[in-house]
Amino acid sequence: MECMVDTCIINWLVDGRIQTADLPDDLEYVATHIQVDEISRTPDAERRTRLLTKFAERVAECVPTETAVLGVSRLNHCKLGSGTIYGAVKRQLDRRNGGKANNTHDALIAEVAIMNGYELLTCDRDLVEVAREHGVKVRGFTFGERGA
Repeated sequence: MECMVDTCIINWLVDGRIQTADLPDDLEYVATHIQVDEISRTPDAERRTRLLTKFAERVAECVPTETAVLGVSRLNHCKLGSGTIYGAVKRQLDRRNGGKANNTHDALIAEVAIMNGYELLTCDRDLVEVAREHGVKVRGFTFGERGA
């Protein structure tokens, strides 16, 4: 089974908050360009290198986002979907957390999980709740604890 891995999981692995052995080993991890872009914006060059290395170790495939969002999506890494699910997820995230800056990114990641039947591995409480509301199975770590 494939599992969409959120950027926070890679951060937690590098920070030692979780270990590779703590992750489910029965899953193939996928991501989108969103996670790569988030890691690539890490200002500290040494940390960015560690994050990219850990990402490459864990993620088997980068899949396209289902919707293109101007100023966020990369050509050839996104589809020109209707944006219906993306929009619903984004609105729910905005209501839950007051419109955090990364809600666009999280909504795109969640939409891929929803539309492709992927499980989601994240540490983000709001993303966990919204993804579950859309029928996504969420595994892994939330709020510093195991077993989301």
